[in-house]
Amino acid sequence: MISNKLKLAITCSLLMSSMTMGSGAFAADKAIETGSQIKEFVYLDKELDRISQVSASTPDGTRDGHLRLLMDAGEGLDIQSITLRTADSKGNETSQGIWKTWKSEAGDIGTLLAVVQDGKSINETFQAKLGTFQGIVEFELYASDNNGMKPGVYYYLEMVTSSGIMRTPITPYAENETSYAPVAIREFSWLDLTSDHTGIAVFGKDGTTDGHFRLKLNFAQKTEVVAVILRATDEKGNEAPGIWRTNRAGVGWLLGIAKGDTVITPGFKNDVKEPVGTFQGSGVFDLYANNNGSIKNGQHYVIEVETTYGTVISKPVKFGDPASNYVNVNPLGFKSIVLTLDAITAFVDEEQHTLDVAPFTLEGRTMVPIRFIGEALGAKVDWNGDKNLVTLTKGDTKVELVIDQSQAYVNGKQVMLDTPAIIRNGFTLVPVRFVSEGLKMKVFYDEGEILITDAKVLAVK
Repeated sequence: MISNKLKLAITCSLLMSSMTMGSGAFAADKAIETGSQIKEFVYLDKELDRISQVSASTPDGTRDGHLRLLMDAGEGLDIQSITLRTADSKGNETSQGIWKTWKSEAGDIGTLLAVVQDGKSINETFQAKLGTFQGIVEFELYASDNNGMKPGVYYYLEMVTSSGIMRTPITPYAENETSYAPVAIREFSWLDLTSDHTGIAVFGKDGTTDGHFRLKLNFAQKTEVVAVILRATDEKGNEAPGIWRTNRAGVGWLLGIAKGDTVITPGFKNDVKEPVGTFQGSGVFDLYANNNGSIKNGQHYVIEVETTYGTVISKPVKFGDPASNYVNVNPLGFKSIVLTLDAITAFVDEEQHTLDVAPFTLEGRTMVPIRFIGEALGAKVDWNGDKNLVTLTKGDTKVELVIDQSQAYVNGKQVMLDTPAIIRNGFTLVPVRFVSEGLKMKVFYDEGEILITDAKVLAVK
């Protein structure tokens, strides 16, 4: 997904004694040595709009910087606050942006840094303490863009902990190359400039013609669409004047969407968090954009489909040129698995399966049946009862785990697990994130639902 490749497994980063991916100086003179160890700090993407500058649950129409921190908190570490700062390639602060989990007093500068662990938000807004953590800890960090998220900028974290102040290595801004959203844009094409179906904020005729487009989507799994955005661009996809949205915060007129006779977007919703809808399988949609003078022959447009798993975008389409329409008839080319905590029903590429044992949470980690997950991911699964050893092999990747042991191996290299593989009711269960990402998949959590996918499609740039 990114230049530091999201598909690099977290397991590989656990082998590192310090952060090396795309990093420059560590600036050790500003860090206090602690018993904890930074395993990885990396800028992932700028693909989703989940937070605002003051709230972790309110989008603001601007995509957020998305970063990941992996650390060993040892037997226990209190984290008071985390601050994200900008730097140059040598690690020197540049003051191009500052994001915080806590602002100590009135006048303290900085916008919100939202911290998420296993899909759950730790701080909905600024708060004085994040909590106490043990063992291997992974945080996803979101920072609403205030013009500090752009190429050429580096970032680092300062963490105030019970053991002192920790500073991470720097990580560079990274552009999206692919997205893990399990949806494919099959067609995005212009149709006409004669329709009148939507106004600037409400679906319905208003006496002004619309730009009329067609959008065909294929959803590999039941997927919540958060927003659909139509943008005017140049031929390379760079933004030009003109933007139409469904229901998110930010500038722009209504993007009217209909599926057959059903109107999907009757108007902007008062709640900017309310999604467009949940979809599954294939669908054809008519898009209507009230013409404010920027819809015309020769102008290019892209369509963006934002889901809870990521955002996909078409190539630019030149209005009035039939040869320019975007059509994708290739196979999906990715696999998706959906499980639900404490439920034995699962889906693999829309096909329903019944599990021998349901996924469950153990000490904050999601445990899943290894044979089902491995075979669904296309891996060969072997069991050695004498050694209590589970082996998964997929392509050039080999993952080995021993029951009740914290040591695992990825292609022969030792990796430490915070939760070992276990046996329950005669079936082996393992931490889902370790196995899926060890096999180069991506895991998403959404209110008890777990999506594992290797979807990689064209993403927002």
